[in-house]
Amino acid sequence: MANYLSVSTKSVEQGQGRLPKLRGQIAPTKVVIADATLYDYESGSVILLGANGIDVTLPAAAAGLNFTFILTANYDTAVCTIIQAAATEDFWGHHFDATTGGSGDSGAASNTKITFTSTSLKGDRVELISDGTVWYVKASGRADSSITFDN
Repeated sequence: MANYLSVSTKSVEQGQGRLPKLRGQIAPTKVVIADATLYDYESGSVILLGANGIDVTLPAAAAGLNFTFILTANYDTAVCTIIQAAATEDFWGHHFDATTGGSGDSGAASNTKITFTSTSLKGDRVELISDGTVWYVKASGRADSSITFDN
């Protein structure tokens, strides 16, 4: 039996009846509009925060797990929070703000959540990757203090 994913150059959309040849990977996207818990099998997902005041709980830290969170609107009272599964899985990294060109808040021991604050704007983002013990963070926002690390 032929492996159509590796030998096909035609797509179903072209009417050729074969599966498309995959040349890259499309990251799964999940729109979150209410409090939610993520699972390890959702690793690699882009999480679109589509409502104000929601909490998203991460799965237990495991090597290689990674998520990207993006705010989808300007919320004047935004307090969207990313929460660790266990209090010992600290967040390490920093928030870079485009307004001052400097670094905002930084992650440290005992930080158990990351918050998109009321100064967050559409497109602000947090990228996470775990080594199995902690979460490493790269956060960027357009306003100073738009993303904070909290206990």
